[in-house]
Amino acid sequence: MIDEKVLGVYPSVGTLTPAEQAEWYRKVAKEWGINCFEIPLLAGQPLAPELAEELKSLSSSIVVTMVTQLAIVGQQDTSYGLAAINETSRATAVVDIQSAIQQAVGLSKAGIRVRAIAVHVGRRSGDFISHAIAFYRSLVELKTTLAAVLGDTVLSVEITDSCPDDHPIPFPAAKKAPLDTHQVLQTVATVNRETNGRDVSMVANIGRFIVNGDDPIAALESLLTAGVPFEGVIMSGAGASKDGFTDSHNSHLDPDCNFTAEDGKSCADLIAASSHRSFVGTKNSVATNKDELTTAEVIAAQAELLNSIVT
Repeated sequence: MIDEKVLGVYPSVGTLTPAEQAEWYRKVAKEWGINCFEIPLLAGQPLAPELAEELKSLSSSIVVTMVTQLAIVGQQDTSYGLAAINETSRATAVVDIQSAIQQAVGLSKAGIRVRAIAVHVGRRSGDFISHAIAFYRSLVELKTTLAAVLGDTVLSVEITDSCPDDHPIPFPAAKKAPLDTHQVLQTVATVNRETNGRDVSMVANIGRFIVNGDDPIAALESLLTAGVPFEGVIMSGAGASKDGFTDSHNSHLDPDCNFTAEDGKSCADLIAASSHRSFVGTKNSVATNKDELTTAEVIAAQAELLNSIVT
């Protein structure tokens, strides 16, 4: 069943001042009735005060994504990530997310509900067994940390593409994981089976299914029936290029994004019919394959799509 609508405002307002961004969050909550937002947190870089204050005044809920952290540091350290075989790179990724968790604690104390913190596997540097072992260790550590300081927040794993090393599109537009979906699910299931406390859940990202070459509706249906808790779906398209699709959060307004409003309805119907209590969300940038949309066009399209497919 669907229990919440989530809107990822940040990809389409990133060039605006923090005060201008805060105005968009207020507009989404007041005009479209959506008050749960996907928010990126960065290690050692607090959320802009204007944005934090606005979320506080709205009594908002948030889903924290760590994908921006992975994209930034992963370009500097090619083995960075929770599944890193290099122990220094793995430990750094864990500490970075623990830093974000501490930020989330502060936001929670300010009255902002932190629904989930979504983490990612990281970059490829070895064989999948070694990566899976490293990822298992990281999830156990983070699950323990989160339970100790933010017990009502769930640790989630967001599925990202697992394109091979010879794929022509570079990181972070592709190549964000050394483990495929089945391997990630096996790892998460093992963590849940072998540790106490609230289970780690899964988050789907439609755009990253597209980058991976998967049918997004079939991939979502597979996650919903995988026997692992499912937290929600973030819907976006992807950017078309001569080498394949890139992870650019293209809106369904872009005819080349490979994700339509009808696909969004299919996603919502799948989740509504499932036994999981899950959110349905959108996250779009102003990019298209030809031109650029305005912030107003993209945010309105996201909110209106959510309100039309989630009743």
